[in-house]
Amino acid sequence: MSINSKEQLCNMASSHLGNYGTVSNIDSPTTEIETTYSLWYDVSRQTFLKTVIPNFSMTRKRVAQLSETPPYPFAYVYEYPKDCLKVLGIGAVEDKLNNYTVENNRIYTDILYSDGMPIRYIRDVTDVTDMSPEFKTAFSWYLASAVALEITQDISKMKLIEQLLPEKMSSLSGINAQENKPIRISRSQFKEARYSGFPRREDKR
Repeated sequence: MSINSKEQLCNMASSHLGNYGTVSNIDSPTTEIETTYSLWYDVSRQTFLKTVIPNFSMTRKRVAQLSETPPYPFAYVYEYPKDCLKVLGIGAVEDKLNNYTVENNRIYTDILYSDGMPIRYIRDVTDVTDMSPEFKTAFSWYLASAVALEITQDISKMKLIEQLLPEKMSSLSGINAQENKPIRISRSQFKEARYSGFPRREDKR
C-alpha cells in the first residue's frame, strides 16, 4: 500500500510502537493519539528534513534584495524564502561561497546580486506524495521516537525505539546518497551521537 498522507505516516510510526489505535485525522484530532501526533508531526517532519537533507527537498531560487539597512559589517540584505528550512549555500556548489550569514530570517552579504541572490536550500515539503519511499520509512521511525513515551507511557519501549533508530537510519542512508555525490559533510550537532550512522550532506550537485 502506498503511503500518501500524513495520517498514514503516523500509523506507520505507530506500527513500530504496537497496537495503540489508528490515526484518522491530525488536523482536527478527536482522540488522544491523534492529538499527540498533531503536536509532534510538523516539528518532527521539519527537523528531520533539515537533518537528513533528502534529494527531493533540495531546490534553487534567486531571492530578491530587500530595501532594509543590513547590520554591520554587511552591505546588502536579501529575503529568506518562506518555504526555506535551511540555506545550503550561494551560487554553484563548486564555488563554496561562505561570505554570507543567515540571521533574523534574512540573508546578509557584501555581494550585490543584480538579478537576485542565487541560493540553494532545503524547502519545507509538506505533501507526502512528494517524499521518497526511503524517506517515509526513515521518518516513520523518527516520528515514532518522538511520540513513543507519550503514547506508550513505557520508557523501556521508548529506549528500544531510540536504540533501533540509528540502525534504521544507517540501512537507509545510502539510497539518498546514490543520486548525487556529496561535496562535504554537514556536522550538524542535532543529536549527532544518536544518528552517527546517517550522513550529513550540506551540498550536492
